[in-house]
This record gives sequence, structure tokens and C-alpha cells, in this order.
Amino acid sequence: MIKKMKVSFVFVLLFTSIMFAQNKSHIDSLYQVKNYLLDLRSTVIKNDGNTNEQLIKVAQLMEKGKVYEKQFPIWLKAVLNEDSWHYTEMKRQFTLILQTLALYKSDLKAKPNQRPNNLDDLKFLNNSIPKLVDEIYYYCKLAEEERLKKTH
Repeated sequence: MIKKMKVSFVFVLLFTSIMFAQNKSHIDSLYQVKNYLLDLRSTVIKNDGNTNEQLIKVAQLMEKGKVYEKQFPIWLKAVLNEDSWHYTEMKRQFTLILQTLALYKSDLKAKPNQRPNNLDDLKFLNNSIPKLVDEIYYYCKLAEEERLKKTH
């Protein structure tokens, strides 16, 4: 009987450790998305006149963004309930940011060696990215604090 209880206890402990580790890696991935968004923002705001170089950087960010777009909802579930308004809104904001980046990229391609005329895209990215970064940071911190409470 005691042996069964020990085995059960070890199993529960192992299972919870795995779950906490998985949540931790999802949180780490969300921090990577946060860094990606900050990199994206600094790239599009940068106005050094070299649109060819910027086009290459934006294309790289687009590719990375496509990967993140698929994984973002999975990682977000580690910090938010899938049914919550915040979860849906953060997913939507991330998608809108990537769509706006695609528009910005096409503007760069259409007018090589010129800064795009459509400042609305830049304005949207400049306003939306910091808000989403703050939300990611906030919910990751809450999840980390909750995880620490459960382990101590």
C-alpha cells in the first residue's frame, strides 16, 4: 500500500514538473515573440535611406513571423485561457501586425530606393507593437508568479 502511494506520489510529482517545464518553455517562447516584435518595430521605424537593405530585413522578419504566427496561439495558452477575450485579442493583434508588415514590404518593393508614402502602416505598427509587447510581458509575468506560487 505504501509502495503504491510512493509510486503515485512520484508520478504526480513528475507529471506536474513536466507541465511546469512545458509552460516555462512556452513562456520563454512568448518572450522570443516579444523580442521579435521589438526587432520588427525598430526595423520599420529605422529611416536610413537604404530601402534595399530594409527590404531584406523585412523579408526575413516576415518569414520568422509566419513561423511565430502558427505557434503563437499555442504558446499563448500557457498564460491565458483560450476562451478569454484577451487571448482572442492578442492573437488578432499579432495577425494584424504581420498583415501590416506584408503591406509595408510590398510598398518597399513597389518603390525601390524610396520610403513608402503610406504612413498609416508605420503609424499602426508603431502604436500596436508596444501594446502587444506590454501585454505579452504582463501575462508572462503573471504566469511565472503563479507557477512560482505552486512550486513553493
